[in-house]
Amino acid sequence: MIALIVVTGCQSDDSPNDDGGATDSGARDAAADTRPPPADGSPIPDAAPRNSGVCPSPLPASWIFCDDFEGGDPDASNYFERNFRDGAFRRTMAQSVSGSYSMEVQWDTGTVEAGNLKVSFGDTPMGATHRAEETFDEVYWRMRVRHEAGWTGSPAKLSRATMFVGGDWSQGMIAHLWSAGDVLLGDPASCVSGGSPTCSGYNDFDELQWLGQMRGTTPIFATADSGQWRCVEGHVRLNTPGASDGVYEFWIDDDIQSARTDMNWRGSYTGHGINAVFFENYWNDGSPRPQKRWFDDLAIATTRIGCD
Repeated sequence: MIALIVVTGCQSDDSPNDDGGATDSGARDAAADTRPPPADGSPIPDAAPRNSGVCPSPLPASWIFCDDFEGGDPDASNYFERNFRDGAFRRTMAQSVSGSYSMEVQWDTGTVEAGNLKVSFGDTPMGATHRAEETFDEVYWRMRVRHEAGWTGSPAKLSRATMFVGGDWSQGMIAHLWSAGDVLLGDPASCVSGGSPTCSGYNDFDELQWLGQMRGTTPIFATADSGQWRCVEGHVRLNTPGASDGVYEFWIDDDIQSARTDMNWRGSYTGHGINAVFFENYWNDGSPRPQKRWFDDLAIATTRIGCD
């Protein structure tokens, strides 16, 4: 039942909170990158470090954001919205990939919303916390996730990249990453007709155009897979205005799960680029029992980030 609800893409979602963040448009320094190019064959335009588990300092020129939670609790300088759900989503030393800290998520039986972190950047009308006024037609985003040993169920919303086109949370496109049974599902959507956005407000399901689901292969949400860290990375490149040549693809532990190069994300609209990424814990049907998972090493960039 949970997988069916998630796959339709037509369920309600977490509502926005009132929380702001400061602009950060500081310069980033480049570093060498020897990894292969993206799956679509495009070259890597600038640098990102190969061993990138802990956030590099300073960030490479291609990186927009990074948080390994070693410096303290998530704050408004990094996120335009933080929802900790009264401590259900919190910084902890119980598990980590790099360093000593991660973010722990606690679901109780029936819990739907267990917290989220929302990053804004670029030309967003919501107020950017990173690299304000730049326009990003292509982004990669990475997170590491661990489900506690014995994990049960398909937990719905994990992450998304989106384009805000209005201060009322109206969107032009959404690259969802959520669950379909035991595997990860890409569920891309557009909200542009010709050259004009059509959505009004957040998650305007009446106007969203679903572009075709992309099912992964690794059973990341299976009980048998629990108790280990997994690295999830997504990639969106907006289409050339008026063409259907956009990209959506995602990896788990650097293994490609699904990829498309025929996306019409935005029609001919050029008013905004991709300008937000969410890291989420929203379970439409609620958790079947008390259980935990952890996030670590969040990053957003304009080139492949990778898991090494």
